[in-house]
Amino acid sequence: MPSEHLTADLEYEWLPFTVDGVHLTFAQHATARLEQGRCSCWGPAVYKWQGRIASGPHAGSIGILIGETGDLRQRIKHYVSGTQERGNKLWRDTFLTLGDISLYTLKPHVFAAAGVKVEPALALSSNNMRLVLEQLLVMRALAGADNSKWVVNARQ
Repeated sequence: MPSEHLTADLEYEWLPFTVDGVHLTFAQHATARLEQGRCSCWGPAVYKWQGRIASGPHAGSIGILIGETGDLRQRIKHYVSGTQERGNKLWRDTFLTLGDISLYTLKPHVFAAAGVKVEPALALSSNNMRLVLEQLLVMRALAGADNSKWVVNARQ
C-alpha cells in the first residue's frame, strides 16, 4: 500500500477565562461562583492552565496544562474538589496550587484537517474534535518547551 499523508492547520488564540471581567487564578477559581452570565466562556471548551510555579520540584518554571471538556464550569470545579488520583487531584496537588496559575480558553479561528475546514463552533462542540485539538496543542506546547517550561499533562 502507498503511504498516506495528513496535515492539520490550526489558527487560534488563547483568551483569558474571566469572571466579571477579571482573569482569575486557580486560587481564586477555588472560591469563585461560576455562573453563565458572569463567565467569559461556558460549555464545551479546550482550555489551558498556565503560570509560574513558585514551589516544588518545578519552581521557577512556567507550567502548562492543556485539556478539553464538554462542560468548562464542571471541569474547573473538578480541579478544585476532584479526587482522581491520576488526573485532577494529581494536577491540583503538583501544579495548580503551587503558583500563580491562570485559566485560558481556546478561540480557534481556522481548523482544517486533510484540507477540510471545520467551523470553529463545531470543532469545540464535537467530543472527538476537541480531543484532536487538545493533542495538537499539547504537541505544539512540547515543541516550544525548554527547561523553563513544564507541559504538565504531556505523555512523553
